[in-house]
Amino acid sequence: MRAEIEARKVARRVLWTSVAMLVGLLALAMLSFAVFLALANAYGNLNAALIVGGVLAVIAAAALVYAIQAPGRTAQLEGEILARSIEDARENLREDFEELEDRFDKVTEGLARFLKGDSAPQGLGTASGNLAAITMILSAISALSPTLRKYIQPILKIVS
Repeated sequence: MRAEIEARKVARRVLWTSVAMLVGLLALAMLSFAVFLALANAYGNLNAALIVGGVLAVIAAAALVYAIQAPGRTAQLEGEILARSIEDARENLREDFEELEDRFDKVTEGLARFLKGDSAPQGLGTASGNLAAITMILSAISALSPTLRKYIQPILKIVS
């Protein structure tokens, strides 16, 4: 809903900017024509057209030079800050993934030992005892979470 409202605002802004640009171009054309008519009386049609065309060409060249100039120091700093922020975010993600991999490896290793019976709890010295304990833990988790239940139930059916 919020994104839709923002999209409408942007669309409205683009529409009115386009209208303003179109009207501005028409105004420039009319002003150019008026200057041409004024100069045509004094200098003739050919010279008036050359003067108006030359002035418009100079304005267009200045606008083009302004458009292609190198970014200023502020834009460069903003770019550097953005690049640094992206690099920091990537580094944080790498660290988080490494931590997750370490935790997953530890959990997997502990589970493997548990299934083998190496580090079984008191009274559960065999793999079948470990399997019963795992089944009990999975049953408890599926009872607590309806979302996880649909994933755990098929595993419990296979194990049973």
